This record gives sequence, C-alpha cells and structure tokens, in this order.
Amino acid sequence: MKRLIIIDDDKDARDMVVFTFENNGFEVVKAEKEITVEEIIALKPHIIVIGYQLKGTTGNDICSRFKADDQCNLIPVIVYSTTLETAKITKGNCADGYLGRPLELDDLVWLVHRISLNNR
Repeated sequence: MKRLIIIDDDKDARDMVVFTFENNGFEVVKAEKEITVEEIIALKPHIIVIGYQLKGTTGNDICSRFKADDQCNLIPVIVYSTTLETAKITKGNCADGYLGRPLELDDLVWLVHRISLNNR
C-alpha cells in the first residue's frame, strides 16, 4: 500500500484530501503543521502533498527544505491550493507537481498516481 503524507493546517481541506486518498487505496498520514525531515525519513512516504497556505510558512518553503535534504529529496512532493491560481504557487517552487484553484480532487488523485507511479 502506498503511503501519502498530507500537510495542511486547514482541517476541512486536509480531511477532504485524507478521505479521498484513503478511498483510493492509500495509507494517509495527517499533519496540521510542518513536520521535520527526520519524521519524513521515519515515515517513508511514497509521496507528500502540502497545502500552499500554512500558518507562518508556505508549502513552497516546506518543499524546499525537504528537497534540500539528501535523505528525502527524491520523495515526490505536490503543492496545492484551494484559493490561489496554479501560476502563483509554482513561482520559485521545487515541487514535482502543483494544483491550484479551482482544486478538483479527481485532478489531485490523477497527479498523485502519475507522480507516484513514475517514482517507484
């Protein structure tokens, strides 16, 4: 079973993503705030999905920290936003995929499957 980590401090958005991926065969680990590189390494996710707008930081910043670490830089990361256009969240981002407003869960599922299959 593929393990996905979702990082989002918006409970409704996080719960929506968790429900969607659990119903698509993923084991989902939830985080409402940034988690450490050490936690990522211990959890061994197949993919990480991060909400763009988090209290005190952005999904881009978190993604940059993960990608800068040699032990987790190969883990695919998707950054998404329910309020911003994709062009705004991709600027300066190092994520493997992006989704912006309007966020369609089917598109997120497709992107996660596409990226996680390419990174087996």
